[in-house]
Amino acid sequence: YPLKADSFKFIETCREQFDLIFADPPYDMKEVDTIPDLIFEKKLLKPDGLLILEHSRTHNFTMLPQFSRELKYGSVHFSIFS
Repeated sequence: YPLKADSFKFIETCREQFDLIFADPPYDMKEVDTIPDLIFEKKLLKPDGLLILEHSRTHNFTMLPQFSRELKYGSVHFSIFS
């Protein structure tokens, strides 16, 4: 279900698991780099689930163990995690 709320509060309190999480935070948000770790620490993805994180080119998630690949469309980047 679509969520329009403080994502960090949601991550802290959520007790559900999801097949797909699409995160599109503001590009200038300082905490963008913490989103994948928080989602995986809280086990918000089902075992075969995907996290798609939209971000600017200044972020690099390739070192995270759950990182699968990055897609680039102009200045928009999508990192895929599983």
